Amino acid sequence: MISALQSVNPRLIFLIVFVTVLAALLYRDREKVQRQSILFYRRTKHGVDTIDKIAKAMPRFWNFYGWTGVVFGVLTVPFILYSVILSFSQMITTNGASGGPSFIAPGLSGQTTLQSGVSFIPVEYWIIGVGILMVVHEMSHGIVARAEDMEINSVGWIVLGIIPGAFVEPKGENMLPDPDADEEEESEDEDDSEEPEEEEDEELGGGMWDQGSWTSQLKVLTAGSFANYVTAVVFALIALFAFVNVAQPTGIQYSVQEDYPAMQAGMDNGTIYEIDDERVRYSGDISSLFEGYEPGDTLTVNSSEGVYNVALDERNGSAYMGVYMRQNEGLLPTFSDMVNNNREIKPEFSQFRGLISWGLGLFQTVALLNFLIGMFNLLPVKPLDGGQMVNTVLERFYPDGVAALNYWSLVLWAALILALLFGIFSPLL
Repeated sequence: MISALQSVNPRLIFLIVFVTVLAALLYRDREKVQRQSILFYRRTKHGVDTIDKIAKAMPRFWNFYGWTGVVFGVLTVPFILYSVILSFSQMITTNGASGGPSFIAPGLSGQTTLQSGVSFIPVEYWIIGVGILMVVHEMSHGIVARAEDMEINSVGWIVLGIIPGAFVEPKGENMLPDPDADEEEESEDEDDSEEPEEEEDEELGGGMWDQGSWTSQLKVLTAGSFANYVTAVVFALIALFAFVNVAQPTGIQYSVQEDYPAMQAGMDNGTIYEIDDERVRYSGDISSLFEGYEPGDTLTVNSSEGVYNVALDERNGSAYMGVYMRQNEGLLPTFSDMVNNNREIKPEFSQFRGLISWGLGLFQTVALLNFLIGMFNLLPVKPLDGGQMVNTVLERFYPDGVAALNYWSLVLWAALILALLFGIFSPLL
């Protein structure tokens, strides 16, 4: 019995516990939870006053923040549309093997697998990452809405199947189905019911979503994805700072030059670990080491390809082996090594290797999820924020184009669903 339990994947246990706890919370709060098919949501006014205080504390900052989000949003819309169309093309040319759109799902492996159809990330990364990206996304929407003097109708949490999230609902946006009057009364917290809704609305002030200016609506719509971009940068920097301090290169990546000693010795491309039993990790190590050699000397190179004896040639008066070495010192090479997992944990941190690797993976995954989903959310199709952006502009300058946007949204959603199904089932065909 014990051996059988030990063989069970701990991530599977974690996922089962997560789903069980989620179901228990939904059941416990069932009288205040509303449901539409597999969509469960819980409205409340708790937190609205906090959002209002944050927005009103720094109005100039949030105005700048909102306009910066608009700039990033306007730049992202054509880029993500081009990326999606390009992914369709790549998927067709590779017969679905790669390049197509992908749904990011919780996985039971410790490795992240990105592929057409369905991609998998470790289940704990997925839960933490989705939770963070939804909270910062919706909080940003709410803060900018209040900064633009739009009234917040409610905040709350939402569950789509087993996918958790949060929402902030500006009054009049109609982002969620309207409840019946009795359900709306039940959905308020005990503390909310002690104070009449009219007094709270009067205290917060503000206008309806559809009565706001089109520029204010754009600020609110782009604020969520902009917050995801900022969060992605923050977590990437945290991961990079940690990586620089706890990891070191395994060696120096190289490729050989034609008709030079390294090629003549049989080397091609790989990673150099040692030269004459001297450990090398940075490109500067080889430069320093070669100061002690003369043309004609023979050295032993231990690399990922094997061990080679290389007779040095002469170039510009110095000993030369004939390899192109990848620079691995500096911020960008370090970031590239982190993304590609090209470094190893330093010996002094070896006892914490598992925990460090898990933490670095978590930070990178949170950054990746915020970037990818923040960008996808600005795809110009309704009901995504990108589609709502286009809808807002059309209503302001070309109202007749709204119907075309609706048809376009249906077509692109159909194409995305078909592409996902093709990516999933093409390996089986």
